[in-house]
Amino acid sequence: MSLGNHAQGVALSSSTLKIPATVVMPVSTPSIKWRNVQRLGAKVVLHGSDFDAAKAECLRLASLKGLTFVPPYDNPYIVAGQGTIAMEISRQVKDCDELDGIFASVGGGGLVAGIATYIKRVAKPTVGVWGVETFDGDAMARSLRKGKRVLLDEVGPFADGTAVRIVGEEPFRVCKELLNGVVTVSNDEICAAIKDVFEGELVNHYPSTGGLLLECWMYGSS
Repeated sequence: MSLGNHAQGVALSSSTLKIPATVVMPVSTPSIKWRNVQRLGAKVVLHGSDFDAAKAECLRLASLKGLTFVPPYDNPYIVAGQGTIAMEISRQVKDCDELDGIFASVGGGGLVAGIATYIKRVAKPTVGVWGVETFDGDAMARSLRKGKRVLLDEVGPFADGTAVRIVGEEPFRVCKELLNGVVTVSNDEICAAIKDVFEGELVNHYPSTGGLLLECWMYGSS
C-alpha cells in the first residue's frame, strides 16, 4: 500500500518480474497517481480517507488472500532502497563534502532515514540532513522531541504524499541517531517551492562549491 510514489515503484517492479500486485491507496489519492499505478500493471484498490485506513485494508487483504505485504517505509530494505537517492545526489555534484545540507520530505520517514544513512557514511560530518514536514503533519518532529513515536490525532491533507499520522519504527530508529533535525513548513511555502521548481530557479542556486541542495518534495514523497 502507498500514497503514490512507492506504489508506482512496486507496480513497475512487479510488472518487470511478472508478479501480480495489488496496491491499496486512500480514496483521496490524486488520480494522476493511481492511474499511473494502473498503467504500470498493478491492480488499484482505493479505500479509506487516509493512509492508516488504507494500510489496515491492505493488511486485511494480505491476510485474507495470503499475499505478501510490501510496506511503503517501515522496513530496512525499503529504507535502503529509498536511500539510493543520496547516492544519485552524490553523483550529480562535484563533491558532496561541500554541500551545506540535504532536505528531504518526511511522511513515514523511510526516505529521509535512507538518505541520512548514506550521507553520514560517505560525506563529512558537516553535511547535514534535515527532514521537512508540514505544520499539520509533524509526526517526526514531535517524535524526536518526545524520544518515542507520536501518533497524531489527524494530519493535514494538502501534502497528500506525506500525510501519515505516525512514522515508521525503523525510520524513527535511524532518524533518532542520524538526522540533524526537522523543519516545518506551511502550505503556502510548499506552493512557493513547487513554483520555484517549475520555473527552474533551483538551478541558479547550485554554486560550483556547495550551497543548499533541495532534493525531495513535500508533495508526493514518503
